[in-house]
Amino acid sequence: MGIRVLGRLAGVTTLALSVAACGGGGGGAGLVNTPPPPPPPPPPAAAVISIFADPVANEYASVGASIAGPGGNLDTYDTTDVSFTPVSSASADQPRIRYTGTSYEIEMPGDSWDKLVPYGGLSNPGPDNNYFEPDSINSNEGFLVTSNSRTRGYTHVELGSWGSQAAGRWGYVAFGTPTPGSDIPVTGSATFSGSIMGSSDVLVPDFFYGGYVPLPVSGSIDFTFDFGRSSLSGSLSPILSTPNGDQSLGTFAFSDTVYSAGSTTFSGRFDTPLTGDNFFLGRFFGPDAKEAGGAWALPFQYDGSSHQAFGGFIAKRN
Repeated sequence: MGIRVLGRLAGVTTLALSVAACGGGGGGAGLVNTPPPPPPPPPPAAAVISIFADPVANEYASVGASIAGPGGNLDTYDTTDVSFTPVSSASADQPRIRYTGTSYEIEMPGDSWDKLVPYGGLSNPGPDNNYFEPDSINSNEGFLVTSNSRTRGYTHVELGSWGSQAAGRWGYVAFGTPTPGSDIPVTGSATFSGSIMGSSDVLVPDFFYGGYVPLPVSGSIDFTFDFGRSSLSGSLSPILSTPNGDQSLGTFAFSDTVYSAGSTTFSGRFDTPLTGDNFFLGRFFGPDAKEAGGAWALPFQYDGSSHQAFGGFIAKRN
């Protein structure tokens, strides 16, 4: 994935020669002054990890969805006969993320907290790098790739994909600073617009590493909350990225929504007759419920066959 380049620093020592002469019939003496070598250069500064623009020390609230399967960075599937079910939204099957005041840390399912560092295959990653791994594992055995949502106007929530070879799971997680219950509006209404990221069990050959990889899913999601009447409506519009270009999978209206006035969380399903994992769940992030994030799963039809997709979403109030 990347090449590390190691440089060598050569030090140069300067020899100064001074000659002093004495008059009045006396002889002259030459003095050679060799200064000490310069101190070694300071170690290179640690690579900066930027996820939130102004982080404060805390553990972030998170909502995610994941499946059992290859969890390493370069893992592929051996065949195309793979089902992306069951999709789990259980908190024990998702990573936890926190900021300590000096660094970001991640706790993969079944593991302990570990410092996040730039992916080891990168050379000189900059502050816009969004490709990370836990510090104590070998490269390619675990990862977190964020969407750099702060560059799209988000302040309080981030969306990322992740995988852990040790846990044997991978998936998507929305995480950030949760909205306090006292900040949730209880009157009026609001609309939210956002984006999704995810994967499908439509698999295609990986000609670089071998095996097969899932086609990614992108698209949009929209919410309408009536805070006073405890109602929620909206829709999901996923797009499948195929070798022949992006293909819309349609627009799926929300159904069976669950939202109560003053609640920090919400959930529902998508209106489709297809069987499979079908849900969305989310929560509000930031003061006054300005942003939202969560996870989703959707069965869909493609090329005459039923398939499964899942992923995460973020949205902000219009």
